[in-house]
This record gives sequence, structure tokens and C-alpha cells, in this order.
Amino acid sequence: MAFLFCPKARAFNDESLESYLLRVVSENYFDSYQQLSFAIRGELLELDFEAHGGFPIELGRLNIYHAKHNSHFRMRALWLVESLLGLPKYELQKISLFRSNRTFSQGVVSVQRNGIDIPLSFLRFPNIDNVESIPICPQCIDEEPYIRQIWHLKPYSVCAKHKCELVHNCESCKSPINYILNESITHCHCGFELSKSSNIQAEKADFLLAQILTHVDPESANPCFNQSSTTHRLAALFWHEKFKGDSYSFGDAVEYFERWPVNFYQDLDVLTHAAELRLIDFFNRTSFSFIYGDLILNSRCIFPEDKDPHFIHSALLSYLNQLVEKHPKSKKANVADLLVSVAETAVILSTTHEQVYRLYQDGILIPSLKPKMRFRINPSVGVFYLRQVIEYKKSFGIDREGMHLSAW
Repeated sequence: MAFLFCPKARAFNDESLESYLLRVVSENYFDSYQQLSFAIRGELLELDFEAHGGFPIELGRLNIYHAKHNSHFRMRALWLVESLLGLPKYELQKISLFRSNRTFSQGVVSVQRNGIDIPLSFLRFPNIDNVESIPICPQCIDEEPYIRQIWHLKPYSVCAKHKCELVHNCESCKSPINYILNESITHCHCGFELSKSSNIQAEKADFLLAQILTHVDPESANPCFNQSSTTHRLAALFWHEKFKGDSYSFGDAVEYFERWPVNFYQDLDVLTHAAELRLIDFFNRTSFSFIYGDLILNSRCIFPEDKDPHFIHSALLSYLNQLVEKHPKSKKANVADLLVSVAETAVILSTTHEQVYRLYQDGILIPSLKPKMRFRINPSVGVFYLRQVIEYKKSFGIDREGMHLSAW
């Protein structure tokens, strides 16, 4: 056995995997994580050669989602490490980040922990070339010296428990705090004790955002608060970031969703009223995305979708329904005659590209221009009339999954 002691304390439910392994390093009197990893790899070499190669030497590559081609070896390695340390089964698995098969708007990949899917772009990384801090709450560190996994999330900038801002830089040397690079939970590399950092009272919007990420309030009017799924709340934040674009602040999302969907519809009305001024051709020859951008594609906040549609997707469909109703068919094309692509049609109908192609082949969806023989319709080019797609969707009455699919 390479270890003098098994860990005295089990992993906390909200602890990061890297934090727990650093505590194992400390309790076994190793100078660094690298020494621990070499000791583990030595044991694994005798037990399982394949798993030996799946256990990383660098702490920043430890988590399961970092593994590219041998994640099953990484899993096997962690199981063996649990047995070497005398830990209960799944002790390390329960605090690991896994790759997820779900994607957020426009195919953005995600990671998963405890059934919660997180956009990969929301994670703070221990990047050496472009150093990014992994902030801490001094009061939390003082109470229990371990790293909370939620501190890795970029939208989380305030401690929801102590109502103070997370500390990003050392108070002594001003360098970014990053426990993975420094391999220390309680101290900066300069020796400063992080629990003694000054506490700065949080702004109201940032504190409310921290609550959104950690609590559910079913009675709140804010849809981000009353959504029972943390994945749905993260998806809403990700959508809002893409919708607002440049100079975005996560704190802005709190105020925006407080007046949902009024704010959303006002933004869309601005685009609708200016649509005719932007035209360079008739409405029935213009793509929906030319006027509204990736509005429809981004509204598919999560894929595969849950049984209940995301509140952002539902709000957009409600707006498109009203748009078609307010602009009935006439001799002169109007905004309801804009062209939506196969990809956008799939989002509106909550189905796949293949099923949309099937609806086209069955003559249910009629393209604005007949495509050339043996050429498949480009999924990103506007080809179906928005009016036609919305009317087809409404013909089914209550929206249920799979109701728009043609028979095979």
C-alpha cells in the first residue's frame, strides 16, 4: 500500500474532486499532487495496466470529463483509487464532473454532476497560459477548508450563504487565486492565508443570481427561481448571454427575467417593427434569421429536450403564434411570410431534421423554391414559410412531444 493513512474525512457533497484529492495529499504528507499521482500510478500498474495509463499526473486533468478517448479507464482508475484509500464505493464518482450527452443552445457541449447539466463554457478552468482565477469565499474556507464545486461556475460570483463577493485575487500579492495551480486550498502561493481575506458585501443582483443557482422558490414570479431544474436555470442564463451578446453581465439576467416575458416581447417587437426597413427583398424571399438572427435556434435551450418545454422556448412560440395571427395572409407578403430553415423548423416543431425532411417529402411542408433533383435542402437556408410551419403546428392543438411527426 502506497498510502500511510486513509482520508480522515469523507468528501463533502458539494466539494470538487480536485479539492478532495488535495486533502488526500495533505493527510498522507505528500509534498504535491504529483507525488500522490505517481504513488497511485505505481499501485495501479500492478493492479490494472490500462487503468494505470488512465490516471493523470496533472491535477488540472484529473476530472473525468477531461479524458478524451479513455474515459472508461479514468473511471476504472478512480474505482481502484477508492479501494486503495479504503473509501466507500462511488465516493469519488459522486463528486466528479462527467461528460454529458446533452447540449445547450446551438450544440454547446455540457458536463454533468449529480444529474445537473452545466454548459462547459460556464466552467472556470485552471489555464496556465491565460490564468483564470477560481475564487473562494473566505468565510466558507474558515468554516470548512475545502473548495465548493459551485465556485467553478462563472455565473456564481457571490456566496449565497454569507452574502459576500467571492475573492478572485490574493490580498497580499494580487495574483489570481487558483487552488489547482497552487495546489493549496487555504493559502496563496505567496503564503497569505485566504480565510483572512476581506469580505465585501455583495450587490443585490449578484446575490439573487447566486440564489437562483442554489435555491428554488416555487412561489416566485421570476421563472429562473421557480424552475425546479437547475439545468433549466443554467440554460436560461446561457440563452440570455447569447441573446444580449457583447458587454454582457450575468447579473443583468436577474432583472431581465423579473419582468419575463414582457422584456423579451418588447425586444422582439423592436426587431419586428424595424423588419421592413431592413429588407433588401420581399418578405417571402427573406430568411427569418436575416431579421431576427439565431433567435429560433437559440430557443432550443436544451437538447434532448425534457418532457416539459423550457419556458424560453414556450415564450418564443407564443410570440410567433401571435405574429402570424396579427399578420394574416394577404396579396402583399408580410413578416409572417419569412422563410425558416430546416433547422429552425425542427426547433419550432420540437423534432429532428430527419423528420422535417420527411414532412417535406410527404408534401406537408412546401418549400418556397423547388430544390434541384438529387440535392438535399441545406438545413441552414430559409426554405419553408414561417406561417405554414406555425399553422401546421397549431393544427395539432395541445403541444405534445412527437405529435408533428409524419408516419414512417
